[in-house]
Amino acid sequence: MLITPYGMVTLMEILEHKAEAFCRLSSILGQAMMILRMGTANDNTLRQLAGALGEIQRESQRLNLGLVEKHVERIREEWVGKGIELTSHSLDELYNRLRDALEERLFLAVPSELAIFYQQTTPLFGEAVDNAFPGTIVEDVSEAGKCLALGRGTATVFHLMRVLEAAVHRLGEKLGVTVVDKHNADLEWGKILANMKTPIEAMAKGKSKDDWSEAFTMLVHVKQAWRNPTMHPKQTYTAEEAKAIFEAVRVFMRHLASLV
Repeated sequence: MLITPYGMVTLMEILEHKAEAFCRLSSILGQAMMILRMGTANDNTLRQLAGALGEIQRESQRLNLGLVEKHVERIREEWVGKGIELTSHSLDELYNRLRDALEERLFLAVPSELAIFYQQTTPLFGEAVDNAFPGTIVEDVSEAGKCLALGRGTATVFHLMRVLEAAVHRLGEKLGVTVVDKHNADLEWGKILANMKTPIEAMAKGKSKDDWSEAFTMLVHVKQAWRNPTMHPKQTYTAEEAKAIFEAVRVFMRHLASLV
């Protein structure tokens, strides 16, 4: 959370600006310049100019372009408050301020097919998973999705492994096995899996045992294939590999959700 002249905003609110918003701001400024240069100084054009400046100021505030917003306010004070004639030079200077502000911004484009992983209008793993693991994996699933959208493959897999580790602890608790040591610190994933093996083998034959056995086997394979290599400092994942792992973990977590 950051404190700005416009109140408290989250970092994501500052970063998540669509290109359309900046195009709109530039378009409004262009329209204002056109009105001033081509129109006659009558009440209608003056109202149009005042409206355009108001829009520019609001858009600048929304996009956190403080210097641009201040310059608009200065223009409006001189024009409306002091009766100083509005000139094209004033708008040229405003354009330069806008250009300078945008030159300081770094824009990263998210491919349209990956935007869903960044915007997350619905739970990425589905509501059933969120409900089955309340408060334990939601943040890591969300961060995994954002990393995936931004092409950070290794970071995506790290977050997914944290998701699965939380799931292992939850499944261990469900089976009533030890998931913490004598100091109440979380046990390693491998130790929890070892503790889970005996109660699963002791279950009566049937669908429940089959489901638990399948989940246990998959977790062992995940640990060997992904988690152990991921913990190695030299292991990295491409964006394509991370997306495949993301989809696999999503399917797997939906299966685990049915057990708890």
